[in-house]
Amino acid sequence: MPQAEPGEVSRDVVVVGGGMTGLAAADRLISLGLSVELVEAAPEVGGLARSIRVGGEEIEAYYHHIFPQDRELRDLIERLGFHDRLEWHRAPTAVLEGGRLYPFDSPLDLLRFAPLPLTARIRFGLGSAVAVFRSRGAGLDRMRVGETGPRWFGRKGYAVLWQPLLDGKFGPYAPQVALAWLLGRIKQRANARKRGTGDRLGYLQGGVGRLARRYAQDLSERGLTVSLGSGVDSLALEGGTWRVRTAGREIRARSVLACLSGVQLAALVNLPEEYGGAISGIPYRSVVCVLLELDRPLGTYYWTNLIQPTDLACLAIIEHTNFIPAERYGGRRLVYLTHYAEVGGPVWGAGVDEIVAAAEPALRAINPDFDRSWIQAAHLHRDRWAQPVPLAGGPMPGLPLETGLPGLFHASLAHIYPDDRGVSLALKLGYGAAEATGEWLSGPDPKAAVRS
Repeated sequence: MPQAEPGEVSRDVVVVGGGMTGLAAADRLISLGLSVELVEAAPEVGGLARSIRVGGEEIEAYYHHIFPQDRELRDLIERLGFHDRLEWHRAPTAVLEGGRLYPFDSPLDLLRFAPLPLTARIRFGLGSAVAVFRSRGAGLDRMRVGETGPRWFGRKGYAVLWQPLLDGKFGPYAPQVALAWLLGRIKQRANARKRGTGDRLGYLQGGVGRLARRYAQDLSERGLTVSLGSGVDSLALEGGTWRVRTAGREIRARSVLACLSGVQLAALVNLPEEYGGAISGIPYRSVVCVLLELDRPLGTYYWTNLIQPTDLACLAIIEHTNFIPAERYGGRRLVYLTHYAEVGGPVWGAGVDEIVAAAEPALRAINPDFDRSWIQAAHLHRDRWAQPVPLAGGPMPGLPLETGLPGLFHASLAHIYPDDRGVSLALKLGYGAAEATGEWLSGPDPKAAVRS
């Protein structure tokens, strides 16, 4: 370890960011015998997996479910003794189109989807089937979904089923999204079905936020220093040693692993031109999510995609208590209204009343009797760096963990391309980033250059 001056602390590695990626990275680094400190600006760990309480039970501020193929997450649940809290339930899905709900859980439901002509349904299904077998490849990384999507899925099928959802998630960037990202999402769902659970998904009682806190506790017991509620102000490389400045203290470290967005990292340190240019070319979308507590059921589906959104209307209505029994939450029926938005735009600045008003036509399409008096409480959450935009021809494919500064590594949501956000993928990324950091530290001259 570097020599600490009076009032300083010395570590082998400082992990910046206490989301699931940062926790996984700290886990692996400790296993390598390194002294590690994790620094998180929020008052608790978990990041996007953080929890709130409803009816005495914890639930995530943002919805989460578990796919059968989420091996890293399922292994962690087992390891931390939470295996008896993992349950599997049917998770019926629907599409709201033209004021009518259509079930959308299987290829048969696609064939019955009346808003599309039969030929368009068949064409869309064939394109989806091919996507399962061809979801990777450099060529797909360079194809814009706005140009190739209509050819892949059929013009009508793409316009009705994919384009509105892509517009809702990525806004003005939607036509420029890489086709590889969309095909990867289709394959993710298909793989879940191949694991034999059909339309069932997993849920961890109390949510992943509870798991994150237990994970941090376990790591602390193994020697990790966890510093919460005080983010990093700056990073500086001086004489081959990193100085990590937080409010009121400094940490000297041989290496830093930053588990946050590229924009946030660039605000802390002057990055080399090549890496700084790469991450500056990745736009981000924020997430705005309202969790409603209702005094009665809304509908029968767990997940309803809205394919005719308005300016403030949500991308999906997720009735959590059609997945997990309402008795867990004191009988309250829980409904998420989820949006992806531009910071500074109308959705980002909207309050609960505005968001609910915009969603009312969809809520009444699900249940014509819906009335705002059903709402007993509402919880509004925002996150600035929730979704990197996977632009075709952009820097996300092959984005390195090495920043070009000796000992500074970076692991962000952009590094899991072409996959989309997910807890298991965050864990996998953290493990891999820690291995790269440990390999660099064990090299013959770790201060000379960054090695992969």
